[in-house]
Amino acid sequence: MVIRMKSKIIENKKIKENNLLQAAFNLFTKEDITNVSVNDIVKNAGVAKGTFYLYFKDKYQIRDILIQKEAHRLFEEAHKQLEKNDIRNFEDSVIFLINQVLIRLENNPLILKFVERNLSWGVFHAQLNTAIDNDSFSLIKEFNEIATVNGYEFENSEVILYLIVELTGSTCYNSILHSQPLPIEEYKPILFDSIRAILSQGKKKS
Repeated sequence: MVIRMKSKIIENKKIKENNLLQAAFNLFTKEDITNVSVNDIVKNAGVAKGTFYLYFKDKYQIRDILIQKEAHRLFEEAHKQLEKNDIRNFEDSVIFLINQVLIRLENNPLILKFVERNLSWGVFHAQLNTAIDNDSFSLIKEFNEIATVNGYEFENSEVILYLIVELTGSTCYNSILHSQPLPIEEYKPILFDSIRAILSQGKKKS
């Protein structure tokens, strides 16, 4: 009986936290964060204001966690698509992964505007592991495994992956939304050539 009650309490807490996250996400994708208050979030979540502060320090912390979750989801979904395709070349696999992320951002400008240029920050931020529950997908781990199988050896693979994600997120934001410096379909080949150049530095010499 006691165990069942504790389980119910934990479940209710998780429901409230998820309601707050969903409410904040809905508001942040419609309004600039400066125009959204904690009162707006709790009203939309259907919880008391005090409940908000049981989970989050302020609206900026909840935004940061949402960016982390969204960046993680983008790459996890892209990786699922990669697993469905028989792509054995390492560089082709990375390009496929990045392209899948870009396609999702192209098709969902609300997500793009919310994440803005923070794609790499969302992936590599130190709080990522604590912000995402039951994290079964690790982009860095998958990158390392595919690289090793294909004979690529990097002195610091995390930095290499960071460079690729940062290059993608920071430059494609304006390309998708404003066609600057080029429309995204014209920019992609240049981006992909740059990514291949970064990756080729880690190829073991036979």
